[in-house]
Amino acid sequence: MALYYELPIFKDVYKMTLRIFELTAHFCREYKFTLGQDLKRDCILPVRNIYRANK
Repeated sequence: MALYYELPIFKDVYKMTLRIFELTAHFCREYKFTLGQDLKRDCILPVRNIYRANK
């Protein structure tokens, strides 16, 4: 089985997650802790699921 960090889908999802973290850092205070937190949580889920499926 391939290592999870070598899978193209993992690399793409990881890049997207990093980008979301960069973008949400610049959200205004009103959205940073509501929409920003939701986006971060939802981006981490696929990364975690790919890891779990391939460990």
